[in-house]
Amino acid sequence: MATAQVQTAASEESVRAAIASALSAQGGTPTTNEPGALVVETGSVGKAFLAGPFRDAMKMPMVISISTTSGAGGTGVDVDVRGRGTGGGLASGGLIGMRKQAKAEKTWVDIVLSAVNEIPSRTES
Repeated sequence: MATAQVQTAASEESVRAAIASALSAQGGTPTTNEPGALVVETGSVGKAFLAGPFRDAMKMPMVISISTTSGAGGTGVDVDVRGRGTGGGLASGGLIGMRKQAKAEKTWVDIVLSAVNEIPSRTES
């Protein structure tokens, strides 16, 4: 499991939209997208067992959970990325699968953080 936290001056709605767009562009499928929560799934659990150690790390089945809180100073973002249904990568390629899953978790967190950092801050007039 990989986690991260970040704070931005952008609105909560624009944060969720930017993250959902960035993750969808990489093959993620949003399953929940509502104020305060965004959940995106990647990969396929069924294919994970068949592909094993030959599978691309970014195709590993993951659940990316984003929790957002908004306040006067902007939006706080909590990111949690974990494998789904593959026993921590062990069942999807053994030790190689575990390493690939850890690499993919970090990559997905980096994509989320990059999306948040690229959001223009809201301007007060």
